[in-house]
Amino acid sequence: MECSQDFYDIPDTHCICDLPDSDCSRSGGQKLCGWDPVMGYFRWEQLGRLSVWLHLGDNFWRISGIALYGRRCQFFLWRLFHDRIPVDARMKQKGFSFPSKCQCCAVEETIPHLFVQSSVVQGVWQYFARFFGLPICETGDLTHLVHFWRYSTPFHSDLHIRTLVPFLILWFTWTQQNAAKYDGARFLAANIIFEVDRHLRTLYAAWILTSTQWKGDLYRAVAMGFIFMLTVPRAPRVVRWTTPSPTSFKLNSDGSSLGNPGPAGAAGIITDAEGQVLLVYQDALGTATSVIAELTAVWRGLEMALAHGWPHCGGRYDSD
Repeated sequence: MECSQDFYDIPDTHCICDLPDSDCSRSGGQKLCGWDPVMGYFRWEQLGRLSVWLHLGDNFWRISGIALYGRRCQFFLWRLFHDRIPVDARMKQKGFSFPSKCQCCAVEETIPHLFVQSSVVQGVWQYFARFFGLPICETGDLTHLVHFWRYSTPFHSDLHIRTLVPFLILWFTWTQQNAAKYDGARFLAANIIFEVDRHLRTLYAAWILTSTQWKGDLYRAVAMGFIFMLTVPRAPRVVRWTTPSPTSFKLNSDGSSLGNPGPAGAAGIITDAEGQVLLVYQDALGTATSVIAELTAVWRGLEMALAHGWPHCGGRYDSD
């Protein structure tokens, strides 16, 4: 599907274009539209192939990993931080006229109020701030809030848990608010906390959350029942090259096959008693097994040693 350049009047058309959900789901799954400056028109791309970049302050953050957030969540975050979420205040700017109030109080529904300042969402932020041992961030600005969470750890990254959790809070605040507005559900902090917790547990059960994403907070992961297999660094080992006798030579050879059988090669090196390189060889064997490649490497090395007058040539190999 194609559309004109001024379809939605977005200045940064090189970024992902903000389109209504109804247009995004015509082919069965949510997609995003991006302006192609070479072709001169909008091109549809699968969201799974894209990384959503959020311009937060002076930085661009990559909301990467469909498995972590999901397509709809990534799309929502991009729209949220570009002020294109249809809250009541935003709809009034578009010319709509209707009474407006938040789902938990009588204040008009705006982005800062819904996601930061309302009594319900403040309870959510306070809950997770206590869990991660953070002070309450007194700000009504979403950018400052997610910056505060991200850089509250020296191990910050795009995929760290302290980057993931704030975005999940924003996403499930939106879904729960919609459920309250359109489905008659109750807009409660406990429901948002439950959805964030369930999402994290789903990621853990699917082996998507790793210990690296909890770096600096592993004991908090354990408190949630998340157990990770930690990689223990191996102790260094001393490797010694034993020199041959003064009248002998040493052959070190290797052969390998990609696919077994598959494209194979053989190579080796011959040295004297002082470790000086006398000869190096390499052969492409075409299609062969790993065993054939290993044996050919030894055979070629011994053949070349005899041809050069080095009959006393001992071999060292990396396989039996």
